[in-house]
Amino acid sequence: MGSSDLLTVDIDARGSAVVVSVGGELDLATVPVLRDRLASLESASSSPDPLVIDLSSVTFIGSAGLALLVEVHNRCSERGMSLAIVAAGSVVPRAIQVTALDRVFAVHPTVDEALSA
Repeated sequence: MGSSDLLTVDIDARGSAVVVSVGGELDLATVPVLRDRLASLESASSSPDPLVIDLSSVTFIGSAGLALLVEVHNRCSERGMSLAIVAAGSVVPRAIQVTALDRVFAVHPTVDEALSA
């Protein structure tokens, strides 16, 4: 588990999929924690497919957090991997909708729905 005072990151394998559960605030100060954890996945011998990023427990997401999601989406596309974002509540779905990233990402309300998509 990777964490800072404001962000937690847990990684769980589910078959060939990897679920990255993020909690807390995802902003300029905490994005490096998530970036480092995701980089450790990329250095693994086999790439997960799909990669699911569960943001259900995120209480704040700033532009740096959204930019990281775009970065991850682009890297997954380059590698031929699918990426699913789980966004529940009001904070993350609203930020994704307002920035029109819901047209870019596959956004799901639960991890189970993201895995079955």
